[in-house]
Amino acid sequence: MDFLFWIRPSFSIGNLTITWYAIFILTGVILALIMGVKEGKKLGIAPDYIYTGLIIVLPIAIIGARLWYVLFNINSFNDFFEVLGFRNGQFVGLSGLAIQGGVIAALIAVYIYCKKRNMKLYRVLDLVAPGFLIGQILGRWGNFCNHELYGPLIQTEWYRNFIYNIPLIGENMCFTVNGGSVVQSSNIINLRHPTFLYESLLNLVGLIIMLVARRKFNKLNSGDLMGFYLVWYGIVRIFTESLRSMSGANEILMLGPIPVSIAISIIFIICGIAFLVLKRFFGPKDNYQAIIEMVAENRIDTVLFDLDGTLLNTKPLIDKSFIHTFEHFRPDYVLSDEELDSFFGPTLYQSFSRYSSDEKEIEEMIQYYRDFNIPNHDEMVTPFPGAVDTIKNLHKKGIKVGVVSSKKTDLVKHGLELFGILEYMDIVIGADEVSNHKPAPDGILLAKEKLNSKNVLYVGDTKGDILAGKNANVKTCGVLYIKHPEIMLEVAPDYVINKLNEINNICGV
Repeated sequence: MDFLFWIRPSFSIGNLTITWYAIFILTGVILALIMGVKEGKKLGIAPDYIYTGLIIVLPIAIIGARLWYVLFNINSFNDFFEVLGFRNGQFVGLSGLAIQGGVIAALIAVYIYCKKRNMKLYRVLDLVAPGFLIGQILGRWGNFCNHELYGPLIQTEWYRNFIYNIPLIGENMCFTVNGGSVVQSSNIINLRHPTFLYESLLNLVGLIIMLVARRKFNKLNSGDLMGFYLVWYGIVRIFTESLRSMSGANEILMLGPIPVSIAISIIFIICGIAFLVLKRFFGPKDNYQAIIEMVAENRIDTVLFDLDGTLLNTKPLIDKSFIHTFEHFRPDYVLSDEELDSFFGPTLYQSFSRYSSDEKEIEEMIQYYRDFNIPNHDEMVTPFPGAVDTIKNLHKKGIKVGVVSSKKTDLVKHGLELFGILEYMDIVIGADEVSNHKPAPDGILLAKEKLNSKNVLYVGDTKGDILAGKNANVKTCGVLYIKHPEIMLEVAPDYVINKLNEINNICGV
């Protein structure tokens, strides 16, 4: 093979310098994220939790990798600014990162993140372990571009010819080392073991084993993939680091006479084995396949919403409509704030019946209320933040969406149509379509029956909404952006949210 091409660690686009190492690491992060989100849905972990976790954990991992490198090369840094990547007042990059330090820092961050978010740690670790390998598989090609992680000269002739004739790799593993610097060479005698390639390929094998095991190995328990990762990576790193220690490279981190990476790899192996054994005695014994089946079985397929106070902010209009009505029918009666709040949820008939036993007068009050409410509706009503986008996203993800309200159906549809939501609704159930109103379950049960739904989530803002959901034997979610959420919380909804888009996390989309 003729000597053709020597890879440079970076390239420039205008004044911007881009390193191949950064490209490979970023690619690894993106692929790990895509795979993690896809598998996370199967394990019941919402994408938003994964995105947020990555934003938090990745910088911590980079800091950990940098500090680990600095810790064992402390004498090579003149001041703190060099630790941060600055020299002579200019940022030159973090040219020293130790991946094992990054792994340790990432695992600590993942543990804390799961505790803070009340997430199941072992399930998250099952997503992190393959992600680690993906990052390391591609990251080692960044080391290749930097002409790092090489072994000793290849002595066996047939193997030397084999490696030398691998396009791109052979010609870039052929060099001499002068004072720690790599010098390009075209002499096959100077061909070195591509330990970066060995580690990348062996980690690829480990990744394949993980991906096959989580689908085919019925005895795989939640968390096992992280135990496997620690053992596998420890063994692989000992092998490649042993070769690397014979290369004459001077960038190897040392702990006395022992390379740090070999010592830590031994600890990884011990910890991995201990983790796999001990968690079978003391940890949750959740079978991986059983978790996937359970999540699929219980996945929410339909989200039903209350309208007023949940999707649409109609309180100003409703308050004024009641005040207007009482000024006409009860001019000497002043409604309190508590009474105005109590009108949310019940039907108009239920509300006015508290103040009159005359059926004719109740009907007149209802009509008078509507004569004021309907003309003023479009000017005084607004959707709550995130309502439109949440409905659209649920519809896009294949989840059936509907409204079960105490309003008349035509008024509900008008409000939904006003803000472009009606077209995304699979069903709308108003007060005129059922005999018994919330907290009776009739409206929710009717929607469930018509949609042929299996797992329903009912979202509301009042105590009556949550009781209706419980009476219908469906999951319930209360919104906290209302005036007195403590009243609704008395009946303990299954979920509570501060923002409507948090529904996406509950549904795992």
